[in-house]
Amino acid sequence: MKPKLVVCDIDNTLVPKHKHLTSRAKQAIDRLVEQGTLFGLASGRSVEQLHLLEDQWQIHCELLIGLNGSELYDDFSKKTEQFYIMEPEWIKECIELMAPFDTSPRLSREGISYARPNDPSIASSQAYLKQRHTVHLVKDDSEFWAGPAFKVGFHVKAEDMPAIEKRVAEHPSKNYIGFKTENTMFEFCHAKASKGELLKLFCQRNAIDLQEVVAFGDMTNDISLLEAAGTGVCMLNGSEDTKQAADVITEKSVEDEGWAEYVEQHLL
Repeated sequence: MKPKLVVCDIDNTLVPKHKHLTSRAKQAIDRLVEQGTLFGLASGRSVEQLHLLEDQWQIHCELLIGLNGSELYDDFSKKTEQFYIMEPEWIKECIELMAPFDTSPRLSREGISYARPNDPSIASSQAYLKQRHTVHLVKDDSEFWAGPAFKVGFHVKAEDMPAIEKRVAEHPSKNYIGFKTENTMFEFCHAKASKGELLKLFCQRNAIDLQEVVAFGDMTNDISLLEAAGTGVCMLNGSEDTKQAADVITEKSVEDEGWAEYVEQHLL
């Protein structure tokens, strides 16, 4: 099968968490491009951060979906669009909803990352992107909801995740949605934010048949992406709900080059 477009989640799909692109995966991307297949990334990171990874990995993407489906970069038009943002009162509700658990909330607003002083994720994310973000350590949680933001994320204990998912399901909102993005990460976004919907928009604008799209993911926030594509592929290491939504499950995990092997065997 020669797809028109391949679009991938990053962490624990294309690469292990906070790891860089392997030479085998880079070669697979290069070969996709050589055969005329478009390539894209869909992530919880911003489009700005995805451009940084493009430069670091020396790849070129025609499509970038950022912030879990709130931001779209279309390389054909060279435009970045931002769609859905969380209101301050919604952010407050999310932090209050997560209060029973041991969490580290974090969000970005106007180029500044807001975090609690004890947040363990700051150094690792900055090292991964080789960039020193401006980080503001809050003195009070009210600073988190002092203005709007595209999403608010929480680093959590893996053993707490089932209880967190249950609590969020028991407190639904018409304004925002919450989902697991890693085994130790839970995020809230605008209710309309969706990787899948922005994939559909990109394909509609550029006359790409969704049946000719192959999408890869591993977690709950990737489900809409896999469902929108003609072929949705979940990694072997993916969550059970994502596997159920996928058309295909890879034979190997991300740690064993599962993405590159699938591409080599089925898409090249």
